[in-house]
Amino acid sequence: MSDPAIPSFRYSLLLREINNLRHTDGIDSVALVLIRIAGLRAVNANFGYLGGDHVLEEMVRRITGLARRQDRVFPVHGATLALLIANPLNESHAVLAAERVIREVQMPVTIETSRARVNAHMGVSLLPGLATSTDELLRQCEKSLRAARRRDETCIVFGPELDKPETDAASQAIFDVDGALRQDQFELHYQPKLALASGQLLGAEALIRWRCPDNGLRPPAEFLPAIEQTRGIRSVLRFCLNAALRTACEWRERASGLSVAVNLSPANLTDPDLVDVVADALEIWGLPPDQLVLEVTETALMDDPKANGRTLRALRKLGLRLAIDDFGTGYSSLAYLRTIPAQELKIDRSFIATLEKSHRDRNIVASVIQLGHAVNMQVVAEGIETLEVLQTLVAMYCDIGQGYYFSKPLPADEFSDRWVDQFGRRARA
Repeated sequence: MSDPAIPSFRYSLLLREINNLRHTDGIDSVALVLIRIAGLRAVNANFGYLGGDHVLEEMVRRITGLARRQDRVFPVHGATLALLIANPLNESHAVLAAERVIREVQMPVTIETSRARVNAHMGVSLLPGLATSTDELLRQCEKSLRAARRRDETCIVFGPELDKPETDAASQAIFDVDGALRQDQFELHYQPKLALASGQLLGAEALIRWRCPDNGLRPPAEFLPAIEQTRGIRSVLRFCLNAALRTACEWRERASGLSVAVNLSPANLTDPDLVDVVADALEIWGLPPDQLVLEVTETALMDDPKANGRTLRALRKLGLRLAIDDFGTGYSSLAYLRTIPAQELKIDRSFIATLEKSHRDRNIVASVIQLGHAVNMQVVAEGIETLEVLQTLVAMYCDIGQGYYFSKPLPADEFSDRWVDQFGRRARA
């Protein structure tokens, strides 16, 4: 099946190019490398469509510079390019060419006084080889490219295993994360976020859980750190976004205006495809973008403030809201806080837990609330567990709260029955 993002007439032109090359004197074989440039949507958001066009043109120029005289570089459609290698010595020759391509693609592109970075995924196939026709060559290359994008690998050469059903044991073994996703072992629980002054339900934070077949329901601290070291973290984010947005759409049938918050890991923040992943999820579910909140920790933001600031601005242009999570645990400067395009500032629960016991922490919380309001952010207190803490935060004019005093995180159905329906009845009364 052809990639739906690439019109069939473009494939006809590519097939014609392959056939033309194959019928050139002295050329007996050809390798096809399909290249999908990742991160162009973020470039468009940061630098405009002319900036995105400039990056794509630069990628074509660089890849053409790597090609030999008899090779061809062919823009297929959008962010997809094709490299046709004439008379490759063997499969390793094609892989070596792909490795050279990725090195060129990952080098920054200068746009005016700034620099943009993109990445790429590639699928490779050879004719003659496992492919016996140009149509088969293209089909195999497409499958390889889709597998590379799904697994977040740089390059995959077509092999017979890619023709097996994805539910087959060999495919499940590619990543433990993928296996857990296919077996519905991940689920989201939702903790309500309330306006402290009125008690009105504003939405919920989606929190991932792993229903481990051997050990029952596990909290994220027991499995996310390991996943963050792998490419499976993007699959987990896709799951969280789709599950949370689907649930938020169901809430709209019972009560309107509720938001859902999804956490970004530090690894997500450095993913060049992050903006595309989020935009795709919003497009699929049709939830108004301002009802999605993405939360990123202060510590993660400070790893690379300039690059992360660009990423957050690109996300903000999608229309969603941003929250700085665990504020007070990192070392961000006030100047950076002023420029970050976030709408919520979440005070770390460690300060809330000692609010009634530590005069110093009480002053810190009051100062953070004032600081958040000074830069036009709503301030969220996490970890509210007692009435006394709630009353203190209300007196400090804290905007939003969540914590076990209101509710522990609940499965989607239970959250809807307990919170969304009640909120909907109050709104209709």
